[in-house]
Amino acid sequence: MRVFHRIVGAVDLSESSRYVKSWAEGLARTLGDAVDYVGVFPKFPDIYMTVLGWNRQFLDNINRAKTEMFQSMSRRFGRDGSRVHELEGIPDETIARFAEDRRASLIVMGFRGAGKSRIPIGSTALGVIRKSSKNVLLVNSEFSPPKRIAVTHSFKPTDKKALLIASAMAKSFGATLYRIHVIDSHFYGLIPEDLKAELKFEIEMELSKSVPGVETVPVVLDGDVPMELAHWSAKNDMDLVVFGSEPNRIGLAIQEFLMQTVNNVLVCRGL
Repeated sequence: MRVFHRIVGAVDLSESSRYVKSWAEGLARTLGDAVDYVGVFPKFPDIYMTVLGWNRQFLDNINRAKTEMFQSMSRRFGRDGSRVHELEGIPDETIARFAEDRRASLIVMGFRGAGKSRIPIGSTALGVIRKSSKNVLLVNSEFSPPKRIAVTHSFKPTDKKALLIASAMAKSFGATLYRIHVIDSHFYGLIPEDLKAELKFEIEMELSKSVPGVETVPVVLDGDVPMELAHWSAKNDMDLVVFGSEPNRIGLAIQEFLMQTVNNVLVCRGL
């Protein structure tokens, strides 16, 4: 089943770029089309160039670093006929604009994940999510066909986009789909005790609605939303966690989740 019609893999010389290659090509084989890799050499701030732009050694150093970066990326990602696009600019803006120009439906990026680094997710990945209208997949492990996919429900319009893509992926890979809602602790504390069980039951019934061809499991939690989602997803070994989001923005709950999770994450904007 064709879910993503063109995939962009954002790569650099970091270790996480091998995960980008693994996932981009793994998804393309089953769900998508061609993969375009894009590498961005960062643009120096104008004030740097005002002071240093005349210096021959500085310019030579820039050109040498740029050449080495692009040659290395071509060797790593340009095999098997894949195209590596060599660009220069502000990384998040350049990646988002490139995906728009290519009419891609998915951007794949690497991130470290909680516990692997003091900064689990970099500013470039967050910037791409904020500045792009495309689906963005953040990965920190080698690709294997996902068998346990979690999709979050906040009972907002964006849920439909996330459920549609998560269901299509689950069906293609034969995965179990876990539909999750977390009752925020701020609301949960205000609910009379005798109604809490009834509320959870009603939400569970809503999440139990069948998706044709997909095994579905409802999950209802309560507490701090990003913390509970991160804890539950890690404890239950989710291969992928799917969120719905409006284009060109990232909600606070998703951002906080990304700072705490060890799982691969897909932020959905639609097919």
